[in-house]
Amino acid sequence: MKKIIILSLSFVVVSGLFIQPSNAVVKVPANESLSVISIQNRNTIIGFVFTESRAALSDAFVELLDDFGMTIDRTKTNGSGLYTFKGLSDGRYNIKVTHYGADYEGQNRAVSLVAISAVPGRGAVNEQIDFYLKLKKVVNIGPLAVPGVIFAQEIPKDAKKLYEDGIEDLLNKKETEGFDKLKKALEIFPNYFLALDRLGREYVVRGHYAPAFVLLTKAIEENPRSFSSSFGLGLASYRLQQIDKAITNLQRATEIYSKSADAYLWLGISLHQDKKLAQAETALTKANKLSKGESAEIHWQLARLYKDQNRFGESADELELFLKHKPDVENAEKIKEMVKTLRQKALSK
Repeated sequence: MKKIIILSLSFVVVSGLFIQPSNAVVKVPANESLSVISIQNRNTIIGFVFTESRAALSDAFVELLDDFGMTIDRTKTNGSGLYTFKGLSDGRYNIKVTHYGADYEGQNRAVSLVAISAVPGRGAVNEQIDFYLKLKKVVNIGPLAVPGVIFAQEIPKDAKKLYEDGIEDLLNKKETEGFDKLKKALEIFPNYFLALDRLGREYVVRGHYAPAFVLLTKAIEENPRSFSSSFGLGLASYRLQQIDKAITNLQRATEIYSKSADAYLWLGISLHQDKKLAQAETALTKANKLSKGESAEIHWQLARLYKDQNRFGESADELELFLKHKPDVENAEKIKEMVKTLRQKALSK
């Protein structure tokens, strides 16, 4: 005879209907584990994180919060944009999605998990919550950018769509497609500041200085108060050996945004190249302060400057700081010998 276990309940479910008999019993086969029945944490939340164009977004941070805002669990999306939270009890949750280092706005969604069965462990809930992240509505995104004010322009819809799709392509490392869409946006609207600025800066960091110079010059004509365009044009000018224009644009960049160590660094390099040593020192000292002394490149440039000013001891100090922050540099032994030579020159002065 098949053994059974009797459980008394205040109510049971019969054929999908709730009934409340005074003395109801449920017969459960003995080989079905009571521990399985008593498990309440069987609910699951899964979902995908996409861009607005429905491209999967990998490495997005997904956080599960309780109804009081306390973190319960966190994970990251895989290459398909998938995330999963398992073993959840009934209740109300909040899901928070962010993507650090990319140009997407975060999102929050609330979800309630309520099992449909009165028997604990039966009728677990599986909720799918998908997210479609939007691009941040800011002007300064991408390389050489800092937080800034949105530049308002009336943009034709088709040009705007090409620009936004091009930015998403760049974020997803589809450079050819992204550049083509930015160029097409400019064919439709040649004065499109965001497209001029972004395409110009992308060219700068890839070493295409001549086209970057053209694009960023036009970008500044549209928006003279753009840090990113001024900084990018300063770099392109320096690489094209147009030092006067480099200094002009880099000075404007530091006036627009005074917290960029990189802008002051390149201003100092340009001023040094132009033999304006005192001004170069001011710019490089500012860069060093903004970087809290942690930039090896700034120490290297200060060492060069001090050497040209015959301040050999200070030059040696900066080279030692350079080696401290970049101990694995290829010619470390040669730099150490240079430090010794500078020390000797300082003593012989």
